[in-house]
Amino acid sequence: MRILMCLLFVSPVFSINVDVHSEWKTDLGWEVTCAWRTLDNDTLQSVRLYNNGQQFMIYRPEKHGPSRSEVFRAPDRAMIINCETTMERGRAGRCVLILEPYQPPTEEFTYTCEVSGERPMFRIGKKDYTVKVLVPPTPAQLTATVQAPAHVTLNCTSAGLPAPGIQWTVGKTKVEADFTERKWNVTSKLWDVWSSFSYTRTDNSAVVCTPENSVVGVPAEYNSTGRVVGTLLYIICGALSLLLR
Repeated sequence: MRILMCLLFVSPVFSINVDVHSEWKTDLGWEVTCAWRTLDNDTLQSVRLYNNGQQFMIYRPEKHGPSRSEVFRAPDRAMIINCETTMERGRAGRCVLILEPYQPPTEEFTYTCEVSGERPMFRIGKKDYTVKVLVPPTPAQLTATVQAPAHVTLNCTSAGLPAPGIQWTVGKTKVEADFTERKWNVTSKLWDVWSSFSYTRTDNSAVVCTPENSVVGVPAEYNSTGRVVGTLLYIICGALSLLLR
């Protein structure tokens, strides 16, 4: 009896490499970038873009050429998309989406980039990316008005998304603000927040205002010498809190 043994070698099918990331752009909104790279023996067929699972754009180099740009507008925001290939046969390229909010955004959204190769392999690369409605607070800015030798009114400002809260402390004790207000800034696309606190100095305790949404911002301090300072310690702690979140 002869036993015939056959070895079957299966070549693995690699998918297209897709990377999606985002960055907050001052006075503009979120910039979301989908970058792709196919295998050297592949050819780009299409790039499909989805917002919360719903396709809103398709880019086909065979139809649209080396690039395609579109602008979609809604009452609450605009989406500006630019897709382009950066290598022959579309083996590498990117789609850049600018999401510009006209009104304060409240809900995160999921941006999906699906990249398809041509026959005979029809390789596909796909990646979801959730854009969170979060811009860390700007460093607190503190001004002081001395109304009497020991009586001071302090005003603290910051900006972020969602609107930061302002926490006041005198020494190690948390205190309530006398007044806090916020306003949506159509230019910066952030909430501007300001808060005031009046007190009479009875000891050498410093007064600190700290902005916070889901991230603790860099505080500002009014010390016993009557100066507004941002100490190195506060800057370091604020930076560490951003990294650890």
